[in-house]
Amino acid sequence: MTTDILYIVSRLRPSGPTNQLYYILKHLDDEFDATVLTLSPEPEDTELSRFQELGVDCETLGLSRWEGLLFGPWRLRRAVAEHDPDIVQTQGIRADTLSALFLSSYPRITTVRNYPYDDYPAKFGSTQGKAMAAEHVRMYRRIDHPVACSETIADRIRPHGVDATPIQNGVDTEAYSPVEEAEKTRLRSELRISESATVFVSVGTLIPRKNPLDVIEGFQNAEIEDGVLLMLGDGPLQAECESLAADDDRVRIEGWVDDVAAYLGASDYFVSASSSEGLPNTVMEALAVGLPVVLSDIQPHREILQYDGDTGAEFEVGDTEFLAAAMEGITEGNYPSQTTAARALVVSHLSAERMSREYQEQYRELRSKSD
Repeated sequence: MTTDILYIVSRLRPSGPTNQLYYILKHLDDEFDATVLTLSPEPEDTELSRFQELGVDCETLGLSRWEGLLFGPWRLRRAVAEHDPDIVQTQGIRADTLSALFLSSYPRITTVRNYPYDDYPAKFGSTQGKAMAAEHVRMYRRIDHPVACSETIADRIRPHGVDATPIQNGVDTEAYSPVEEAEKTRLRSELRISESATVFVSVGTLIPRKNPLDVIEGFQNAEIEDGVLLMLGDGPLQAECESLAADDDRVRIEGWVDDVAAYLGASDYFVSASSSEGLPNTVMEALAVGLPVVLSDIQPHREILQYDGDTGAEFEVGDTEFLAAAMEGITEGNYPSQTTAARALVVSHLSAERMSREYQEQYRELRSKSD
C-alpha cells in the first residue's frame, strides 16, 4: 500500500532546509509517493529542477505575501483536498501556521529547524522576533507530530510545550566526499590558492549570529605558516568583514558562491564561530569532505563532535584568542588521521540516507495510527 505524502514549503530557494527536504526525498522508499507544494512563486535561483530530477511532482500556489493573507487558507485547503494525502509535512513559519490552523483533518508532521527565540529576534529585531517566535511555537503545539532537526533543538523546544522527536540533519555523502590530491591541486589552481597554503574555510551568511568578524580576527591572531582564510557567504556584515580584512591578503571574502563543494575540496580545515545553530549543514558537509573542524562550543556543535572529538577543536563563543589557539592547535595534529575520522563520523552517524530512513519510520507510525 502506497503512502501519499504532501510536503508544503514556502518555496524551494537554496538553503539548508531545502537541502534537507531534498535528502529526505532522494532516499524515499517506493512505498511512499511524494508531492511538493510551494506557497509562493519560485525565485530565480530556485532548486525546483533538482526535485523534478528525482521524479517528484512539484506544484505551486504562486501566492504573493498579500495574496497569501487574503486567499492562502482557501487555496491551500482546496489544493490539499484535491491531493487527499495520507500525511502532510511542513517546514517554516508560513507552512506550519497554515497546517496548524487549517489542515487538522490530516495527519501532520513538521520539522523544527531552529530555536525560534534565538533565530527570529536576531533576524527580525527583538520585538517582532519574539512575537514571531511565540507564534511559531504555538503552531508547533497544534501539529500532531513535530520533529526536531537535532537533539539540541528538541531539548530547547521541550520547555515550551513542544515534544519533538529528534532526527538529526544529514548530509549527502556522495555529493560531499574527499578529493584526491591531484583534484585538490587542480581546484586550488582554479581558485588561485597556493598549493602549499594551509587553508581554512568558513561558510555561512555574514550575520551577527554567525560571528564572521570573530572568525577573521581569530585567524589573524593565529600563527599559521602560509595560512589562508576563505569566507564564503554574503550578508549585512560583509562590508565590515571586508574592512577588517582590507590590509590582509591572507583573508579572502568571497561572497556568495555557487559551488561550495569546490572550495571545501580546496581547503584543509573548516571553522565556525556561530552562537546559535540547529544542526549546521555546513559543518557536516565539511566533515564529509574530510575537513577537520574548529567550532564554537555551542551545543549543536558538541552534538556533532560527540561521535568523535578527534575530528575537531572547540573554543568559547566570542573568545578570539581561544579561537586562534584552536586553529593553531588543530594544524599540529595528525592530518591523515583527522581527515579519515572526519569522513567516517558523517558516514557512520550523519548521512542523508540515515536521516531519510528515520523520517520514513515516523511516516509509518503516523499512518498506522490513522488507519
